[in-house]
Amino acid sequence: MGSLPLDALVPGMILAADLKGPDGTMLLPKGVTLTESHLASLRARGVVQARVVEGDEAADAAAGLPPAVLDKAKTAVAAHFAANDATLPVVETLYELATVHLARALVAGKQLRTDPPPHPRAESMGDMFFRAEGGARDIVSSEVKLVSFPDIYFKIRQVLDSPTSSAKQVADVISKDTSLAAKLLKLVNSPFYGLPQRIDSISRAVMVIGGQEISTLALGISTINVFKDIPAELLNMRTFWEHSVAVGVFARTLGQAMGHGSGERLFVSGILHDIGRLIIFKKLPHAAVEAIYYAKANQTPLYVAENDVIGFAHPLVGGLLLRAWKFPEPLVAMVACHHKPSACRDNVEPAILHVADIMAVALGITPPASSIVPTLDPEAWAALELKTDRLPDLVEEGLQQVDDIVAPFFPGHKAYPPPSPL
Repeated sequence: MGSLPLDALVPGMILAADLKGPDGTMLLPKGVTLTESHLASLRARGVVQARVVEGDEAADAAAGLPPAVLDKAKTAVAAHFAANDATLPVVETLYELATVHLARALVAGKQLRTDPPPHPRAESMGDMFFRAEGGARDIVSSEVKLVSFPDIYFKIRQVLDSPTSSAKQVADVISKDTSLAAKLLKLVNSPFYGLPQRIDSISRAVMVIGGQEISTLALGISTINVFKDIPAELLNMRTFWEHSVAVGVFARTLGQAMGHGSGERLFVSGILHDIGRLIIFKKLPHAAVEAIYYAKANQTPLYVAENDVIGFAHPLVGGLLLRAWKFPEPLVAMVACHHKPSACRDNVEPAILHVADIMAVALGITPPASSIVPTLDPEAWAALELKTDRLPDLVEEGLQQVDDIVAPFFPGHKAYPPPSPL
């Protein structure tokens, strides 16, 4: 192993030792594969050199896991990929990445995670609609009548809808909500963006990131507060939003790798992609629990179980809800089609969100009570026009960013990875 100046480091190199900043702060752990985002962040933090694995040592590092641990990880991961075709190269690659990710967690002393059964309160709650009496549109209509958005939501939407809105208007609207502004600034200053200088105001963020982009981020973040009162017995909201943020991170990372614009919209689509699940839990708690048991018993993804048990699934509910709230149509389409991107063939963004969701679940950042990896659509992966050998770097980059972004959203959150990926 050798120590190289920062300018000599390139994406794909593996850290041979923990990397600390000039002030002694822990920046990256040993074994991380460096990405462009990492390097940009390290430059901004004043790092001048790092020790990296050289030559054949990189292969040795990947192969250095105990065989017994690898076997245990493979067994656990295989169960979660039950709904996928393991002969597809992209699925095979994700399976291998998930196995190594889990094996490393086990070596570090983590335990295999088991999802607790639904809380008895959820099972005993009565549904507002019966299958024969109401469909997706009925429960969405009922929710829309009850939801009261803060004024900031409508003001942001006005900015988004106006082609003549100025940077000052955007900054003025968002700055009036101090909590929202603080979260946005933490996000903009995280390695998610890798900016060389700290951004200390919303007006500056608008100039650097863009008014429409900042407004889109603000719209997605403000929506989180609408569901802050869902009882913990019904749904673990921390886990729910961690998964949602992870999907947003992977969506934006995939988009960047493709050279696709609208990174902020891709990120927000991840935050909102499972919002239909929240409505189902609020309106149909008993049916939602039945779908969870059905999915576990049949080793099938939750959206399939929802269709079989309830008659419709959360992507449809989420799409209807966002359309009723007058969200931008591209976001509506991504949410509605994220499990069946072929339904939105004219737009590659649902395919990006589809793959991002699968990446997050495969790596153990799962929504509550839903650890089966959704079935990957080969056409969706083909639409991204990425080679499978890009996935390891994209996974490493995404995992690092997830921790950086979840922390400001949820104060007190412990560093990623979670106790166990699966």
